[in-house]
Amino acid sequence: MSSRSSAKPSTPTSTCSHEGLIMAQAQTTTKPDEDMRRFKFKWTLPRMIVQLISLIAINAIVLTQLFPNFKIQPVPFGLPILASVNSHFSAIYSSFDLIQLELAQPEFPFIVVGVLLLIGAVVGRAFCGWVCPIGFIQDVITTLKGRLDFVSPRTQKGAIRLKYFLLACTLLISGSLGLALALGAGSDYRAALGILASGPFIAFSPDATLFGTVPALIAMARDGFAAFIAKPPTMQLVYAWITTIPPLLAFRILILVAFFGAAWQVPRFFCRYLCPTGALMAIFQKYSLAGMKRDPVKCTKCPHCEIKCPMQINILDLPWEKFNNPECIMCMECVDACPHGSLSPKFA
Repeated sequence: MSSRSSAKPSTPTSTCSHEGLIMAQAQTTTKPDEDMRRFKFKWTLPRMIVQLISLIAINAIVLTQLFPNFKIQPVPFGLPILASVNSHFSAIYSSFDLIQLELAQPEFPFIVVGVLLLIGAVVGRAFCGWVCPIGFIQDVITTLKGRLDFVSPRTQKGAIRLKYFLLACTLLISGSLGLALALGAGSDYRAALGILASGPFIAFSPDATLFGTVPALIAMARDGFAAFIAKPPTMQLVYAWITTIPPLLAFRILILVAFFGAAWQVPRFFCRYLCPTGALMAIFQKYSLAGMKRDPVKCTKCPHCEIKCPMQINILDLPWEKFNNPECIMCMECVDACPHGSLSPKFA
């Protein structure tokens, strides 16, 4: 993995490196005043404001802790984001979590699927780029890092398939359990699945740990803080406490730590490679009304749009009239990065 500013490796049809071609294009096609135009916030700043508001709105029940007279209940449908049903603060739940839970009832999630179809047909994966709190957290991490790192095309192509595999496995387990229960023969199957019966992805999703488990652990630590100060524990007691930590809890914390580490190394790592909700919405993104277009007259095929894309999409290889790449989250980073104003959203 290398810095995105170093661009891509060489192609078989070129004798010089692709990195050299990109740098040469940037030098010959971009004037100093155009370079300054790359530092635009036409879309980036408003998007981050929307993401922050969404983070607060999705976890709005936390406001009831601060304002007891403030009453709010979770909405009866989900959105294509990561917002765990295991969080006591969630006012809006993840559609994928609700699908898993309803199949385990067993009930078919008509309303949830209907909302997914509607959102997917209109805006595709835009909720990943504008609303999802886990996506926002990854964007903040990348912003703090100050650069986007590049993943080799071969690794990128193979790793993208992981989220589709996780989607298929989750739906297979939840769907087969729901079918077995509907036929009256799923009790033993549900018992054998254990914690996975309520949702295979719910059990290990980092959003469930971050917004559900971690707040609960903080509350427990806060309650025991006074006793800790009054009588600090010995090393023997600390060791004994560590050995009593449930393996599942330890594994979930480990996944959360890995999530933050991976987000630091690769922009939107979880969105790119592991998010089954993203995989589900990627299917709709390919056929959604919302897409991107590139003006062939203004475009000089400089590398700025591809360098700034957090999903590492080869934008310049896509059709200029309209492109709906399944990995596109409609974040508009490419639009703000283009010094010539050749990229824009298209709804048609």
